[in-house]
Amino acid sequence: GFRDDIGAGWGNGGDGGGGGFGRIPAAMRKRCSAADRMRRLKQSGGTEACEEAVMKALRWFKTVQRRDGSWGGSHQVAQTGLVLLAYLGHCETPLSEEFGEAVTNGMVYLIENSVKNKGRLCTTRGDQHWVYEHGIATYALAEAYMFCRVLGLNIPNLKESVQLGVQWIIDNQNPSGGWDYSFNEGGRGGDMSITAWQLQALKAGYHTRLTFRNMPQCIGRALTYCEGRQNSNGGFGYTGTSPVGGGHFTLTGAGVLCFQQHKGTNHRAARKGMDYINRNARMSYKGGPCNLYEHYYVSQAAINHGGKSWLDYNDMFRDTLLSGQQGDGHFRAPPNPGPGNKNDPVYHTALATLMLEVYYRFLPGTGFGL
Repeated sequence: GFRDDIGAGWGNGGDGGGGGFGRIPAAMRKRCSAADRMRRLKQSGGTEACEEAVMKALRWFKTVQRRDGSWGGSHQVAQTGLVLLAYLGHCETPLSEEFGEAVTNGMVYLIENSVKNKGRLCTTRGDQHWVYEHGIATYALAEAYMFCRVLGLNIPNLKESVQLGVQWIIDNQNPSGGWDYSFNEGGRGGDMSITAWQLQALKAGYHTRLTFRNMPQCIGRALTYCEGRQNSNGGFGYTGTSPVGGGHFTLTGAGVLCFQQHKGTNHRAARKGMDYINRNARMSYKGGPCNLYEHYYVSQAAINHGGKSWLDYNDMFRDTLLSGQQGDGHFRAPPNPGPGNKNDPVYHTALATLMLEVYYRFLPGTGFGL
């Protein structure tokens, strides 16, 4: 059935730490106390260098935020969503002393975009990629809403933008169960990459405790779609059971995370996907391959799964990822980045930061990611 994995985390106070954040789902609360964060970081195989890198990146974002509150050279709605997720992943909220203004301005940029487009989040409506923007920005706004509600902050139109954003995803699902460019309901039936963002947004929407029509049915259909993309080798394909351009299944982490988030780490599709990842995951910021989009997902999937899978993966990714950071805090363009790479330092830095927050952003075993 549809999984309620918040458990007792919605009581007051909870298990220590986090100041006024006791009413945040237990899975997310550890990111909100510096002591808890460092404890989680060290328990999970992170180092102080990881935390320093995150802080440098968050400070760099402040220096490159545009005057309208957005980030990025193009597709600003998507990139602003990713940067906001990176701030929220470190529990930086509108009340944060160092980053509060940047967070608020980014949120307001997205909320105003929602109001202008009647709930549809996109930089340019004519661009078919707005389906990505809508999923990513809805995910970010839903997380932001959760924090703001707990903090007693009433940001005008935030709740409405989450309500409309999540409902739009549910109402514009392809009959295949997936989602496609421009939320097209005919055609090829969608792809695994687009679908994973919509499922992350739906999970965050679920955690807001707002009411949405037909959410469980929508998620059920989407997971059936995802299962249909899984190859017999455990990897997840793109539109079918084959990967984009080449032999490596770069969307496997995305597929695994979808099942972990909505069905738990023991779901057979998640476990089979992890077997593929254990055998095939590669990442090097020196010589490549270095597909940050792939590893944004794989890092979450691996820590959720835990055990030897995570230990081996952490050994492979942590230090090579840190080597990609430049003196000013941004991450340089990675070598051999794989299909669909967006060559923008904001994009690379946001994905890298989210990967370095994986140690404490969600608690494995209670939250299954978000």
